[in-house]
Amino acid sequence: MKNTFRCCLILLAIALLTSGCLRLATSPTVDLAQFTPQAEASSPVQVSPPDLPVPTATPVLDAVTVNTLRLYPLWVGSTWVYDYLGYTAEEEAHWRLTETVVSSRILGGYYVVEVERKGELTQGDPSPDFPFFPPTGSLFYLLDGTKVYQFEGQASTDLNEAWLDLILPFPAGGEAWQPDPADRANPEQPAIGSRVADGPFEQLISENGARTCYHLVTRVAEGSQEATFCEGIGYLHQEAGNLEGEGYRMEMIGFVIQ
Repeated sequence: MKNTFRCCLILLAIALLTSGCLRLATSPTVDLAQFTPQAEASSPVQVSPPDLPVPTATPVLDAVTVNTLRLYPLWVGSTWVYDYLGYTAEEEAHWRLTETVVSSRILGGYYVVEVERKGELTQGDPSPDFPFFPPTGSLFYLLDGTKVYQFEGQASTDLNEAWLDLILPFPAGGEAWQPDPADRANPEQPAIGSRVADGPFEQLISENGARTCYHLVTRVAEGSQEATFCEGIGYLHQEAGNLEGEGYRMEMIGFVIQ
């Protein structure tokens, strides 16, 4: 009798254990999301902008000045990059010359921009007294209608003392103008020092297609001074040389127009 009772207890215990195992195997599904790290909202990352000029407010301009800027886009951010070669009979060197319009303003009713020029030596080792280092630092342009004046150092509204770099559109019929203020004040208007635009002609400019361009010649007493100017871009090339085989040449290798 006792043995029968013990057998019954053993069978009952096995049944209970088996039943417990089945309940554990069929436990409810666990939400894995509570164990999976959730992506936290990332804080804004401040990315330093490239070294570009700070935009300035676009001033209200008259129609003539706007057309001049269409031909020579002196807007803030416009950049021209040149390969600059300086040479003498004994040595030569190349620089990467970058010109960027960094600011604009209205001065005495005129539209004025500052152009920052930076040069990086890319080839050669010029001596300290090399006469044809590229021009660097600030250059200012002042627009008086169709006339584009140029200043070194700082701009001024005294146009009688300013260098008249361009007249845009160029004078018709090959008419010359006097860049040097001293020559402009001379009643005789000397031929030496005068500048004339020859053209127009179509110039293919890389993938940007063809542009309307002009060949500029500045008459000098000895040597030569020439340039190519393209509408909607600016100077494509500039060069000057003397009779001793010394001079410089700038060739555009890239540009960004705003």
